[in-house]
Amino acid sequence: MVSSQQDRAGNREVFRSVGSVILWWAWVAIAIAALIDLAAKVGGHSAVVMALLVVAVTGALYGLAFRPRVIADAGGITLENPLRHYRAPWGAVEKVDAANALRVHCAAPPGASKGKILHSWAVQSSPRAARAAQARSRRALAARPAGYGRDPRQAQGEATPHGSAEATARQLNERARRERESGAAGGQPEARWAWPSIAVMAVPLVAFIVVALT
Repeated sequence: MVSSQQDRAGNREVFRSVGSVILWWAWVAIAIAALIDLAAKVGGHSAVVMALLVVAVTGALYGLAFRPRVIADAGGITLENPLRHYRAPWGAVEKVDAANALRVHCAAPPGASKGKILHSWAVQSSPRAARAAQARSRRALAARPAGYGRDPRQAQGEATPHGSAEATARQLNERARRERESGAAGGQPEARWAWPSIAVMAVPLVAFIVVALT
């Protein structure tokens, strides 16, 4: 299940996994309780090791569960993954679809045979879910004789559950089409390492390993 938040004033939408957010906050509650318990009942080296383990798991869950999201704003699409940060302007987005994960297909740069495909960690779809969505679409089309002449994409959209990866991809794909038609600026996608996220995951883990081995 994918949740979305929309800021109409800033023309900004944020998509992320509901399950990942729930997992993150559930673990935060557990981690706080564990640290309080360690501080109250345990002392010495073992307490430090256990506390660092809790912090290391918290850092890993932050990067893997809480950070990942897809942001669509006036300028383009941003994919925030655990280790990488991608940004694609609307004019460079050719298509958005979902195959195991949400994918942003970008136009090929001059002289290249094909463009980059950016994958989102936040919005994922299993092959089984994709096949189920296609089956629902076929059943919906077959059961609507009165819908003859309607746009098949509209009927397909009605057959796909709201909040699914496929529905999110279709929503972003439609927005990309509108932005291109309105003359959105092009360019090439940008990619960079998400150093703050990497540090949050790596530093506590390294500290735990060092302290545990000393």
